[in-house]
Amino acid sequence: MAKKINLPVLARGAAKNDSNRKSESERPKRTDRPEAKKSDRPEAKTRSRKSDKPTRRSSRPPKKPTLEDARNRLGGRTIDEDAPPVGMRPGSIVRVVALGGSKHPAVVVFANSSEVHVLIDGTKLRRVRPAQVDSFSGEAPALLAKISADAQVFGGLSEGLPVRYADDVGGLLAGRLLEKCRYGALVVRDDGAVVAVGFRKLWPAATAAGAA
Repeated sequence: MAKKINLPVLARGAAKNDSNRKSESERPKRTDRPEAKKSDRPEAKTRSRKSDKPTRRSSRPPKKPTLEDARNRLGGRTIDEDAPPVGMRPGSIVRVVALGGSKHPAVVVFANSSEVHVLIDGTKLRRVRPAQVDSFSGEAPALLAKISADAQVFGGLSEGLPVRYADDVGGLLAGRLLEKCRYGALVVRDDGAVVAVGFRKLWPAATAAGAA
């Protein structure tokens, strides 16, 4: 007959206690830290919304050009200028020596003892020293010949004289030369308005009909 063995009760309780301890160790520990209030939480950044209000546009009218603006556009007023070197008066056809040594035919538009303003190819305006200008020999291009004629007429004008000038649509208007500048003049019309006119659109009042 088999002998009955009584197992100690403590062993069962110890195993149960160990199991309970193990399960308790696996549970997340509870912290006593108080939950942050809504006011303590950092605020989330929100995207700025564009204002639904219509943007105000400036009601100021565009700035009108002043007489000083017109004067500067024409190269500045010429007053008591020194006499230009020989062969470099307005309307003279010359050769301009570039920095690389090449020479270009040009028309003198303005000149004094220290600087010469020339028009190359009818469009390129350059300011050079008198030492960079040589005399021109040979037949001048037709375009330069026309510019030369206009520059010579303009060179003979003086302030205070009655003139005729061509407007933007080709008509001839009367006026008086108010200020003579390097590349044109300020002309006061019969109605008192002042306009800026390039040198190729100005003639003495007596010969304006023939220029048209």
